[in-house]
Amino acid sequence: MNKFSPLHPIKKDYEKLTELVYGKLAWGPLFRDEKTDANKVLKNLDNNAEKYILESLEIMKIKVKNLKNLKVLDIGTGRHARFFAKHGAIVDHFDLSKDNVTNLNKWAKKNKKKINSAHANINHSKLKNNYYDIIFLAGVYQHIDIPAFALHKFINSLKPKGKMYLGFYRSGEFKFFIVDAIREFMTIKMIKKIRSINSILFSFNEKNSYATSRVMDDFFVPRKHCFHPKDVISDIKLLNGEIFYFKKDLRDYCHNSKTYFSVGGDRIYITKKNDKIVKLSKVKKKLQTVKGKNQLHDVKYKDPKILRNIFLFKSILKKFKDKKISEDNIISLCIGLYQFTRPCVLEESNYYQEALRVGRVKMLSAYLENFLKNFVLD
Repeated sequence: MNKFSPLHPIKKDYEKLTELVYGKLAWGPLFRDEKTDANKVLKNLDNNAEKYILESLEIMKIKVKNLKNLKVLDIGTGRHARFFAKHGAIVDHFDLSKDNVTNLNKWAKKNKKKINSAHANINHSKLKNNYYDIIFLAGVYQHIDIPAFALHKFINSLKPKGKMYLGFYRSGEFKFFIVDAIREFMTIKMIKKIRSINSILFSFNEKNSYATSRVMDDFFVPRKHCFHPKDVISDIKLLNGEIFYFKKDLRDYCHNSKTYFSVGGDRIYITKKNDKIVKLSKVKKKLQTVKGKNQLHDVKYKDPKILRNIFLFKSILKKFKDKKISEDNIISLCIGLYQFTRPCVLEESNYYQEALRVGRVKMLSAYLENFLKNFVLD
C-alpha cells in the first residue's frame, strides 16, 4: 500500500504553530477566563478536566485534601494546573502559548495560589530529578515534538513512589483514522475558512467554542502522534518507570465498535521504585515513541473494507491535487468526515448515528464514493 502524499504537511515551525492553535484558536480562549462561558448555547458541554483528575486521583489513591504542598507538574492550557493549585498543591506548569502562561500566572497571583507557569518547550527545559509527587499529562503526550525524549525527562523527575498519569492518542482508533485522513488535505491557508465554516454549522456562529476548538486542534496542531500501548509500555520500562494501573487492550485496531472509544489502553499510570536516573544517550536508539503511527499507512490493516476506504481517500486526494475538486468542496468534505467520529454532540449527529446503525466502515465508503461521484469537476 502506497503512502499518501499530503499537499502541505502541518509539521513546519512546531512551536509557533502549536502556540497559534492552543493560544488563539483552540482551548486556550475557552479556559483562560473562568467567568466567560464561550459555549453559552451548548451548556451541556465541558472539557471534563476535573472529572479526569478526580478519576485519576482515585486510581492513584490520593485524596483531594492531601494535595496540599504536593509538588505537581502540568503541561497544557492550564486548566489542570488550576485544579491542583486550588487544593493547595505547588504546581510547575509549561505551555507554548504566551497568552495561556501570562493568564495563568496572573490568576495564581490574584488568588494567592502556588503556580509557576513558564512559556517553554518541555523538550528544551530542565526538570529537577526525583522531584515531583504527581505528574499529570492529559491531552499532551501526543502533541509533543519528540514524545519519548519528554517521557525520559518526566520519569527522571518523578519521585520514587510518586504517581504519573499518562493519557495518549491510541493507535487503532477509528476516530484517529478519520483525523489522519483529514490532515492529508489540510493546508495552513485553510485555517480561517475552516474555523468560520465550522463555527457557522456547529457552534452557533461562536468561533471560541468547544466544537470549533476540537476541529482546530485535530486539523491543524503540528504534531498528532498515535501510539500503540505496547510501544508506550516498552518506553516506560526502559526509562525506569513502573506501571501500577493499566486497562489492557492490545488490539492493533478496531473500526466497527459502537462505543465512542473503539479500542482501550490509552491511559497508563506510572510510578518508580528507586531514584535511579536514566541517561537519554544510553536508551535513545531503543525508544519506541519518538514518533507516532499514522493511522493510514503505519497500521497493517487486514480488513478489505478498511483498505477500500484508504483507496478512496487516496483517489480524492489525487483529484484534489490535480485541481479536479475545489478547495471549498474539500473543506466541506473534511468537516463532514469529522462528524463520523468526533461531532460536537454525539447523540444529535446524523452522520455519527447513521454510521453506528449501518456500520462505520461501510458508511464511510458510501460517503466517500458519493463525494467522488458528485463533486469531481469535468
